[in-house]
Amino acid sequence: MKKSVLIWAAVSILFSGYAFAMDYQHKLEAEDMTVFWTIDQDKIHVKLTAKTTGWVAIGFDPETAMQGADIIIGAVKNDKVKIEDHYGDRKRGHASDEKLGGKNNVLNPAGEEADGVTTISFSLALDTKEEWDKPIVPEKMSRMMIAYGAGRDSFNDRHAFRAVYDINYATGETKKIK
Repeated sequence: MKKSVLIWAAVSILFSGYAFAMDYQHKLEAEDMTVFWTIDQDKIHVKLTAKTTGWVAIGFDPETAMQGADIIIGAVKNDKVKIEDHYGDRKRGHASDEKLGGKNNVLNPAGEEADGVTTISFSLALDTKEEWDKPIVPEKMSRMMIAYGAGRDSFNDRHAFRAVYDINYATGETKKIK
C-alpha cells in the first residue's frame, strides 16, 4: 500500500510540472509580461510570467472589456500555486466557474515565484464544452487579454498592467489592440 502511494505522489509531481517545463512554440512579450503557448492536438499549453509578486492572468475571447472572457488567473503564495478558471460575468469583473455552477478546467497547474517574478503554467482543452468556457479555435484570429496584479495574491485586486491582442494561436501571429 505504501509503495503505491509513493508512486502516485511521484506521478502527480511529474505531471503537475508538465506544462511548466515544456518547450513552447510561440511567445508574446508585453512590457514586464511574457506569454508562451503551444497547441497540441486538442489542448493548449500556456506559461505566463510577469515581473510581479501578485497574480497573473490570461483571458480568451473577451467580448467587451472582460465580459464573456474565459479567464485563467493564478498566483503563488508561500510556494503554493493557485490557478483558477474564471468567466468574465460582467464588463469589469469575473467570477470563478465553480461559483457560477461550472468547474475548474485547468489541467497540469504549476508555478513559482522567484526574484520578484511570478510564473504559472497550465493546460486547457481547446473545447471544454462548458457554458463558462469558450472554445479556442487555433486557426483563426481571436481576442486575448493578459494582465497582472500589483503585488498581492488576491484575485480581487485590480490589475497593474493589462493588454489586449488579436492572436492566431496556431501561427503565433499577434496584433496589439490596446
